[in-house]
Amino acid sequence: MKTFGLAIAGLGAEFRSPSPGLLALLRRRYGRFAASGRGLKLELSPRRPSSGGFTPRVTADDSSLTINRGDLRAVLDLRSGRGRVEAAPSEQCLDAFLRAYISASLLRSGGLMLHSAGILKDGRACLFPGVSGAGKSTLGRLAAASGRAELISDEINLLRFERGRLMVYGSPFWGEMRADGRPGRWPLGGIFALKKARADSLSPLGRAELLRLLLRCTVNFEKSPEAASLALANAAAIAAYAPAGRLAFCKSGCGFLELI
Repeated sequence: MKTFGLAIAGLGAEFRSPSPGLLALLRRRYGRFAASGRGLKLELSPRRPSSGGFTPRVTADDSSLTINRGDLRAVLDLRSGRGRVEAAPSEQCLDAFLRAYISASLLRSGGLMLHSAGILKDGRACLFPGVSGAGKSTLGRLAAASGRAELISDEINLLRFERGRLMVYGSPFWGEMRADGRPGRWPLGGIFALKKARADSLSPLGRAELLRLLLRCTVNFEKSPEAASLALANAAAIAAYAPAGRLAFCKSGCGFLELI
């Protein structure tokens, strides 16, 4: 059987499958994040979709992680580093597995998966968390078109401490811009609450406000008290350390780049 390996935010997974179609999907969708011989060793097989719904349900403890939805079932043994994944042959299904796996793993390594736009400017990553309609994709398009910043993702960015520094990792998860993701890691330049306005401006954002923003925009498929406690602890640590501000930006230009 052939294999395909990838790494996202330093979290690796190597898929082994008798299904050429599933491996071809993985290569096409995550080719920019390809990395062999790292992380979990996963047996991947096709699964027929059922009527079980399409929001991943995640349960976890110190030694295992289980992910279920209508077209997906994954059982991962974290101690042995091995697992089985049954997935329908679709990009949406494989995306659901990886989002659930990475979000749960980041929670347990001091990080967060954030609904956010991420741009790279002067070697540092700036994050703009927000719910749907906050302006993430609009800001991402303006930044990318300016030639003075590069888009990391307009939908999902990954953040965690690494040797005492907050680092941002690119992800293959996109929003309206339908990009295929940007691999890499960069020091955090700041976290900014977004507001659409007629003029660009930057104002202070308090630590309590930043904490609420991080919690509101954290991607977490687990419903357990343990996961909620981890999310709160990680968000509080990040809020205490990260540079932050409230960015009002005008959709007619990219003057906001001078403010961050």
